[in-house]
Amino acid sequence: MPQPGATRRDEGGFTLIEVLVVLAIVAVLGTLAYTYVMPLYARARVAYERDDIERQLLELPQRVRLSGHGGVLTSRSGDDLPDGAIIEVEGAAKSGNAVEQWQVLRLAVPRSWRLRLDRPIFYHFSGACEGGGIVFAAASETLRYELTAPLCRPIRADANPAG
Repeated sequence: MPQPGATRRDEGGFTLIEVLVVLAIVAVLGTLAYTYVMPLYARARVAYERDDIERQLLELPQRVRLSGHGGVLTSRSGDDLPDGAIIEVEGAAKSGNAVEQWQVLRLAVPRSWRLRLDRPIFYHFSGACEGGGIVFAAASETLRYELTAPLCRPIRADANPAG
């Protein structure tokens, strides 16, 4: 039984100050978590994209062999050219500076990456290639691969063998 003159306090809820303090604490924790999680997410995304690029390079000879048509990998292969588009490549013939038409081999390069080759890499219908160097560049990472004839397995040219 309450004493006369005493005020009755409702014990069933929270005050506005308590709710605001909890929301402020949650906001600070969320901001801290965001600053730590986003770089981890960015590194994981780059690693996933790098693995996908390496997988595509590994599968390219088999893809060419299964199609039965040779093709060329150029710096335009990461653009919006459809797989199988025909382009003219200067110096494609072994005999000199002739211009030949070759089928473009397309790689699905993520939008944030750029593909660059010193010279076109020719893949013959058997899956063998003539080799060459290829560079993939993103804002945070640059990957250099050497594709050695005839198998053209991608080998990281910038990888540290001791690391």
